[in-house]
Amino acid sequence: MMLAMMLSDWERMWKRKKTLVSLLIFVFIVGFDCLFLSMQKLGAFDNVSTVPLVSENFALFLLKEVSFFLVLIIGPMLIIDSMNGEYTSGQLRMVLIRPVSFAKLFLAKWMNLAGMLLLFTAATFAVGEAFGYAFLPAADTVVFLNPEQQYGPTGAFFYCLKSYGLFYLILLAQLSLTSLICTLLPGVVLSYLGWIAVAAGSLYVSGSLGFLLMGMNTIFKLTAGLYHHPFYLPLLVCLGFGFAVTMGLWQRRGWTK
Repeated sequence: MMLAMMLSDWERMWKRKKTLVSLLIFVFIVGFDCLFLSMQKLGAFDNVSTVPLVSENFALFLLKEVSFFLVLIIGPMLIIDSMNGEYTSGQLRMVLIRPVSFAKLFLAKWMNLAGMLLLFTAATFAVGEAFGYAFLPAADTVVFLNPEQQYGPTGAFFYCLKSYGLFYLILLAQLSLTSLICTLLPGVVLSYLGWIAVAAGSLYVSGSLGFLLMGMNTIFKLTAGLYHHPFYLPLLVCLGFGFAVTMGLWQRRGWTK
């Protein structure tokens, strides 16, 4: 039953125009950023710290360029369209006239969206690694934000892979929080503005929540051992709290009314 719900929602997701628009935006951004970065000689962590751009670190700086669009445009567009757009358009009521669990439907949607975000993240990593080794010079050793730590090609690969994994965890936290916002706020536009307000407001609430909007800055410092705020606990709280509360709301609300 659960697999059937996931497959049904996955099919509906790909039939929606916003999914195709998101895919086209993503392909354009990745392609443009590959060309843009390939013309640069330096990769910038911030306005001060830079390193030579080589094949071993190209994927990391590609993620830096793509991350903004995944966090503020593509990710919210997919999540809000699935969690709120179907209800607003009436499609969700057509699905829920069947004897299905509202909570299980939310779980199916959450898992499908997590899979979609993983697909975008993994594709960025694969393109970054392939493009970097094909068109940029190689280096025997590289450094990242912490100049005292040097990495060979294998170490640099796993450094980049770890950074992508951390970024994906941030996307999952965004998924849970945006799902909660979509459930509480009516309409697609209000839901999107609500996510922007939460992400921007988190910077003023606590430095530990800055990863919601400044994800790559957090990852750069965290992987270099220079991050001075707790990371995993706030991230897991955002992920778990948003997921649990939203599932409870979905189970209790009359979505078919």
